[in-house]
Amino acid sequence: MKTLGIIGGMGPLATIDLYQKIISLTPAKCDQEHIHVIIDSYAQIEDRTKFIMGCGNSPLDKLVESAKRLKNAGADALIMPCNTAHFFADEIEKMAGVTILHIAKIAVNALQNAYPDAKDIAIIATSGTKKGEVYDKILNERGLNSVGFTNEQQNALMECIYSGVKAGKTADYVGLFNKTLSQIKADAYVAACTEIPMFLPTLDKPYKFIDATYELAKFAVGYALND
Repeated sequence: MKTLGIIGGMGPLATIDLYQKIISLTPAKCDQEHIHVIIDSYAQIEDRTKFIMGCGNSPLDKLVESAKRLKNAGADALIMPCNTAHFFADEIEKMAGVTILHIAKIAVNALQNAYPDAKDIAIIATSGTKKGEVYDKILNERGLNSVGFTNEQQNALMECIYSGVKAGKTADYVGLFNKTLSQIKADAYVAACTEIPMFLPTLDKPYKFIDATYELAKFAVGYALND
């Protein structure tokens, strides 16, 4: 069994959600059959979106610090419950000498398996993930189209993420989330921010959704259990 390391705290609820999914996806009959997971909930890592949008400090040093801490603690591979942080994934791997299981690559693979006929894909994510093309580069390579959003739609999603989930007020933003989602037309949707899965149980329509956090957890469990 391999050991997983989680660069967490981006945000804390997203970290809990990922770990909960890892536990639920592990075919364990007792405590000892669960995966060895080391979590570094480093909430002090600078805001990834603010930096990518040009109005904040770089989170790279703290991301590398966390990665090295997890590596030294015995982690065989790292996962990050923050899609936007994957903008820095290549640099983290090189600077810390670690392997990162890449959430966007894993999610797009799952999307194509689940909805092979889907061409227009809505990436429900932070402005940083969108601007950094964390998903768009992969979609383009696969011949898929990343649906564009209006500024109003993207701002509403950011409000749901930051003023809603990150502020501990998810329930207050369910209406805005559903209203915004209804305006975005696509063949399939990706919950490409680790706060977005908090809204998925409240969807008021049967959208074809891929939960990137779930797919990352599923892949990570398979990686850890495959010796």
